[in-house]
Amino acid sequence: MSDRYEYIEQLVFKFNTGNISQEEFQVLLDWYNEHDDQEVVIRLRKHDSYETLKSRMFTNLMDRIRDERPKPSRRFLRLKWIASAAAILLVAAGLWITFEYKAAKSGGDSAAGIEPGGNKATLTLSDGRRIALSSSQPGIVSGNRITYTNGAPVENALPDHSQGTRQSMILQTPRGGTYKLVLPDGSEVWLNAASTLKYPSQFEADKRIVELEGEAYFHVKPMFRKHGENIPFKVISNRQVVDVLGTQFNISAYPGSDAVKTTLVEGKVAVTSPKKRFILTPNEQAVTTAATTTVSLVNAGNYTAWRDGKFSFDNKTFKETMDEIGRWYDLDVDYENGIPDEELAGDAYRSQNIHFVLRLLDVAEIEYRLDVTHRKLTIKGKKNRF
Repeated sequence: MSDRYEYIEQLVFKFNTGNISQEEFQVLLDWYNEHDDQEVVIRLRKHDSYETLKSRMFTNLMDRIRDERPKPSRRFLRLKWIASAAAILLVAAGLWITFEYKAAKSGGDSAAGIEPGGNKATLTLSDGRRIALSSSQPGIVSGNRITYTNGAPVENALPDHSQGTRQSMILQTPRGGTYKLVLPDGSEVWLNAASTLKYPSQFEADKRIVELEGEAYFHVKPMFRKHGENIPFKVISNRQVVDVLGTQFNISAYPGSDAVKTTLVEGKVAVTSPKKRFILTPNEQAVTTAATTTVSLVNAGNYTAWRDGKFSFDNKTFKETMDEIGRWYDLDVDYENGIPDEELAGDAYRSQNIHFVLRLLDVAEIEYRLDVTHRKLTIKGKKNRF
């Protein structure tokens, strides 16, 4: 084993015993985030089970954090240092760690069956046919024919020519599903969970219009007329119309949400709300509520992390975070005593099972109840420590 991995093994041991410093912890977290496939061996105590190891590592680190955090600022339980501690538990969850000693698995898992989402979508053609798209493919390409991104044809997706050459198409993801679409002009769209995109099989010569319900990330390809004028690209969603040149941006417009959010990654877009029009520059976000539209400077990566397979909790309310988690794990989230005045921070990979979410709630000292049968997560409120 190289010197580097001997050092990483040392840090894992320190983490396990609760003796890791904040600086060493950051090194360990940085190593985890590199997706390094090398193995680190953790020597278990003779009768340790997989869950026992995770619990011991978690408890030791949380005790140390509680001892060191400033006492007057209890809300800063959500500091990135602590949220990152929850994220590093994924190391203990077996992503890049093998165990020298394998204990027998313990009995029933109360969260079994609550798995993360994946590639799931349906395509509705203009004649009403609904096609369940392959979960082994990440997306489709729409044009004269419809194929998966690897070039394989989508079965039963031949167009009905009696409907004309320009037909209405609908790509829809369920809760727990994402899918990519390459539009007829070459623009790329990634649909997040529980989202719907309406688009034509062929765009008109002088305009490109799609309609969104839910959340999507757009990478729009510039197109020009013969004389050099740009062919506009327009995204229509609830409360907002986004006019695009050539750019990358994210729109979150879920039904029932208090606000529609357009976040610009690069390029330039114009956001038109019922009362006003705004021009966004990179890392600006337009938020439209029933009353008004505001524009603010944000870290765009916090709002586009889902496209890269991550959760990002920074600068989001507790309800926004739980809504995102609920859509991804296909869980109904209920608040028994109101929404806690709490925020989580940091990020994590969406490939983790529901145990990761429960760990986050434990770190934030939130009391909850998970009903696997009815896929319901009840948030009871802040734990009473007295």
